[in-house]
Amino acid sequence: MRQRDGFTLVELVVSLVIFAFGVLAGAALLGTGHKWEGQAELETQLTVAGEMKIEQLKAIAGTDLPDTVALVPGGGLESNVAGYFDAVEIDARTFRRRWRVEPGPAGTRQVVVRVVPLIPPAGGRAELWTNVIHE
Repeated sequence: MRQRDGFTLVELVVSLVIFAFGVLAGAALLGTGHKWEGQAELETQLTVAGEMKIEQLKAIAGTDLPDTVALVPGGGLESNVAGYFDAVEIDARTFRRRWRVEPGPAGTRQVVVRVVPLIPPAGGRAELWTNVIHE
């Protein structure tokens, strides 16, 4: 029997097919990773927009000013109610914020803020709540 050096044509074709599947899988993984990164960025921006509104409402509650419409119980999360919605831009994206204020325990106000992106196809939303001391 004679010993040959090198690869046969069949071995070469099989190895190229395996390599091609690996490259295609890697490319698909990169695309998915990019999509996840974009979704994570959007979720961060939604949360930041909600936290900004909660901090604004806490600042109003911490002043000696008479009660303003921002802390009067009312508002809604499903539709725009005058004095209980606004829009904010973060990193060139615009978000709509709606909030609801309800009486809370022991002289507090429970505040719920919902944030949604205004421009499709961005999907998702954030909903944050807190109790604000308001005497």
